[in-house]
Amino acid sequence: MIPTVAVVATLDTKGEEVGYLKRLIEGDNCETVLIDVGTLNAPTVTPDVPREIVAERAGSSVEKLLDVKDRRLAVETVIEGGATIVEEMYHSGRLSAIISVGGGTGTHIGMGIMRRLPLGVPKLMVSTVASRDMSTLMGTKDITVMHSVTDILGLNAVTKRILANAAGAVAGMAQRAGKILPEKPIVGLTSFGFITQGAMKVKKLLEESGYDVAPFHANGTGGMAMEDLIDQGLITGVLDFALHEFADSMYGGYCGGIGPGRLESAGARGIPQVIVPGGLDCIVLEFNSEETKPPHLKDRKVFWYDFRSGVRTSVHDVLTLAGTISEKLNRAKGPVKFVVPLRGWSEADAAGGPLFDPHINGEFVSELKSRLNHGIEVLEIDAHINDDEFAKVVVAELHAFMKVRGQA
Repeated sequence: MIPTVAVVATLDTKGEEVGYLKRLIEGDNCETVLIDVGTLNAPTVTPDVPREIVAERAGSSVEKLLDVKDRRLAVETVIEGGATIVEEMYHSGRLSAIISVGGGTGTHIGMGIMRRLPLGVPKLMVSTVASRDMSTLMGTKDITVMHSVTDILGLNAVTKRILANAAGAVAGMAQRAGKILPEKPIVGLTSFGFITQGAMKVKKLLEESGYDVAPFHANGTGGMAMEDLIDQGLITGVLDFALHEFADSMYGGYCGGIGPGRLESAGARGIPQVIVPGGLDCIVLEFNSEETKPPHLKDRKVFWYDFRSGVRTSVHDVLTLAGTISEKLNRAKGPVKFVVPLRGWSEADAAGGPLFDPHINGEFVSELKSRLNHGIEVLEIDAHINDDEFAKVVVAELHAFMKVRGQA
């Protein structure tokens, strides 16, 4: 079957360029569906899905948008309508890939639509603003961004070459597109730098136990990406080895970009979870000297790392964290176990380490136990988080849950 590529753009401003891109993609043995998300001037190339249909699918109309003259509303409307259309294409088996071309507004629209598609669907954004911070626009999705270098304002030798590269890239991805088809149960595993050794041991043991492991860097986006894949039904068990994002989120730290749904998807779907307080001992911030250390944290212990440093969480911090985490886990519809390594929660939180503080860790555990439902066991292990013994325990606990559910 010939693959189909959705081409999304504002055809009043990018019609000539998109028409050229469309011809190139079709020349690479793909079909295209050209979707117009413009709202102002008339399109300069004929779309397959006109703007009227896009607005209609969002419960509005082009006439209404023109009457209101609210640019923000127009953008939100075409994102909603365009996303609805490509989602329907995907679910009906008519979408192999998506590409968009745009400046600032066009990039916002194109990537907003792409974020509604599942992981694995090829997504390519050709953007004039690719050199800017794309984290919010990217979200948790596998969007490939190509810098247009020059402005997308007509065809010339430079834009033709860039668009030809983009056409070749999206056509190649479309021809190899396919859904993620697990051959084994997939376990989501979180980790971050200070517990990498332990996470690697856990990953190896899970694989030896017959699981496919999807590791996520708990850097804010990584944790939310795991939640997204759980929601998609791809992950059937979770070993949340790194809760560090929660500590960073309290202070705007390096890995703090989590949303309100972090640590909730597995519980909502009722899939097994083993939770570990990996990294709750530290808040990672971007400073590298006493002079640049935030004034309100001057009395805290520090783990000097690189351009970032880890600051020890306080008793107040961990009590707050225990409340947040327990509230989320108490809503879980499936089995949950919380496993605590008594000898430390990161490489910095070890005997002789710069953040080692069993008292603060103990305050967290006591508060957590007092708040968790009786059906959620807190298992305390006399080991460090990076020890072999600890890895064996957490894998055994998750494996036992998975066997009960017929997932092992």
